[in-house]
Amino acid sequence: MPTHLLLAEDHVLVRQALRVLLEQAGMVVVGEASDGLEALQLAHTHQPEVAILDIAMPHLNGLDTTRRLRETLPQIKSILPG
Repeated sequence: MPTHLLLAEDHVLVRQALRVLLEQAGMVVVGEASDGLEALQLAHTHQPEVAILDIAMPHLNGLDTTRRLRETLPQIKSILPG
């Protein structure tokens, strides 16, 4: 069974490239967000197994988004690539 992911990255080209790479590896991207607030909404809607979050995003950065995800959806694992 493939891993279901949420991508949150404010740079469209980076987000699209990540999606292609992840899908080629057999994963399913269930949502794409351009900021932390949108990522939270999509996480509640789609309940992914993993959220890949950019650290520096508008409105709510990746670290704060991860904190909120842990409080409300602790089953979701977060990855913040450096």
